[in-house]
Amino acid sequence: MKRILLTGSTSFLGSKFIQLYENQFDILGIAKSDKNNPLDILDFNGLKKLYASFHPDIIIHTAALTDPDADKIKTINIKGTQNIINIAKIHNTPLIFISSESIYGGKEQTGNYVETDPYKPRSTYSETKVESEIMIKASGLNYLIIRAHRFVGINKTYDKPKQFPDTLKALLQNKQVNLDSHRLFKPCLINHVSQVFVHYIGYDCDKQIIINIGVDKATTYYDFIKDVAAALDLNQELIKSDGEETAWPENSTLSIEKMRILGYPVLSYLQLLEILKQDWDRIS
Repeated sequence: MKRILLTGSTSFLGSKFIQLYENQFDILGIAKSDKNNPLDILDFNGLKKLYASFHPDIIIHTAALTDPDADKIKTINIKGTQNIINIAKIHNTPLIFISSESIYGGKEQTGNYVETDPYKPRSTYSETKVESEIMIKASGLNYLIIRAHRFVGINKTYDKPKQFPDTLKALLQNKQVNLDSHRLFKPCLINHVSQVFVHYIGYDCDKQIIINIGVDKATTYYDFIKDVAAALDLNQELIKSDGEETAWPENSTLSIEKMRILGYPVLSYLQLLEILKQDWDRIS
């Protein structure tokens, strides 16, 4: 059984991966807020000690901060990632890193970004993702870097603020939601991201790969939530199309052709809705 050191064990994605694959892998999840392993990724000595005792076959680095404080974001996201890289280099351990669609720019009207498009970060957060990618590529490690936009999914253990679960929670509480109806994106299901991790672990740990991930269909957040509400039998009348997400470009869609070419699992928009429904029914 392969050993995985996973940062961000209490995150939306990290905790879902543990739920899905805790019986398939020996997963040691760490986070500052983790009750079992409360370790800060800025604590290099603590990371080094944990690494030496666990000796993982691969590291999945999902921990990151999105905070209004720019200095805090830079410290956590850049220094924390550098610490992870440094411990991975001790035994040349492959690294999976979660980057962001926001590292791209220049196609705000047309979207369909490909992995070879140049960096053009749109915020301090995306600048830290660019810097982290550059450090990983310069490290000599084997890696999988995933670029995605808007994680969605049903995660029964996650109770922190997050756009998608907060939207569902509002609908369950019979509250109106005002959503953006013209900015395009491709939702990214956390179950699917976890599958991509597993594929890399099983087949490509000796490679250096950067891929975009998402479904095959572009949508707006308004249309997406309308479809989700229909699938989960929630009140669609509460969903209004007059919201504005001014921080997002008109089109932030990602090409997923490289993921197909490399043989990674792909997910259609309809399959995403089906999986959401299945997970919803399990916890309802």
